[in-house]
Amino acid sequence: MTSRTPPHASTVRGRPRDPGIEARVFAAVQTVYWETGWSGFTIDAVAKTAGVGRAAIYRRWPTKIELLIGALEQVTPLHDPIDTGTLRGDLKELTRQLLSGYQSQSGLVALRVALDARVFPELLEPLTQTISVSRFATTRDIVRRGIDRGELPAASNVTMLLEMLTGAALSHILFSHEAAGPPAADADYVTRLVNLVLAGPDSASEI
Repeated sequence: MTSRTPPHASTVRGRPRDPGIEARVFAAVQTVYWETGWSGFTIDAVAKTAGVGRAAIYRRWPTKIELLIGALEQVTPLHDPIDTGTLRGDLKELTRQLLSGYQSQSGLVALRVALDARVFPELLEPLTQTISVSRFATTRDIVRRGIDRGELPAASNVTMLLEMLTGAALSHILFSHEAAGPPAADADYVTRLVNLVLAGPDSASEI
């Protein structure tokens, strides 16, 4: 008599899928890229650092560009939605998040990728989409609400406002000479920066 295996007793073949692989791989991407930059960034190095097989990475991310962009998308520069109810409050929160992002390894890796993209143009288009879109969308919403509330002129320039805040925040992190280490996103600095940005609504159409 031939025995038959019940459907519910069928054996699952192969290694079970590891639910934590993405987090380990993305953390390894940051570590490897921070140490080597684009020229030394390889899937082999990421696999070794993450402790996973190369095949597992290739199944999810067929190229190293896709792997890098996937990792950057998980650590977007602006993590939390911003809507405090006032333009000044929104810009302060935007500045705090930018300062916090630039102090993290993921923020500095994103900056290094942006610089490498100038040398390796194949990175530039996907990189621009990944790093810039979330910041621009957030700032655009802040400006639009400010215009709707009458806090900004209708002709206010979203790009220029974002460049002013982002540039100041980045310079504050990179060129601070505090001996104690990277400067904190302290309330006094944030307030002074936002006041400076808003101090020229005469030229707000050019902000």
